[in-house]
Amino acid sequence: MSTPRLHRRAQIEEEDAAALKLGPEFNNAGCLLISEVKFLLEHRDDTRDAPDNAVYNKTVEYVNTFTKFNSADAASAVRETLRRESLLTQFETAQIANLCPAEADEAKSCVPSLVKIDDDRLQSLLDEIQTMRKFQN
Repeated sequence: MSTPRLHRRAQIEEEDAAALKLGPEFNNAGCLLISEVKFLLEHRDDTRDAPDNAVYNKTVEYVNTFTKFNSADAASAVRETLRRESLLTQFETAQIANLCPAEADEAKSCVPSLVKIDDDRLQSLLDEIQTMRKFQN
């Protein structure tokens, strides 16, 4: 009767964020930037199709607090900049854009899977994002 225990152990070994093993439910999931979620919710509010409940209102509050880019164009530009780096996964792209680390070592400590990218290349990407953030609309 050790099957459930073995299953749990296999599941624990399977999930490792540092190695980008997030579990089977995330294998084909896309990742949105917090700023993109904000714009989607704003669009929903504009169409008067938004629910009025605690979870929705807390989500709106969260994205308004933690969004890093003030326009859909700025968020798209950041996503496109990061997409050019072919080594980045969707998860890594979203984490970099959501956290906006200033230094390569900071990015690698927040997203350990970024160790695969040379510090100079990563720093160049981070500098480009910081510049975009500074000069956004």
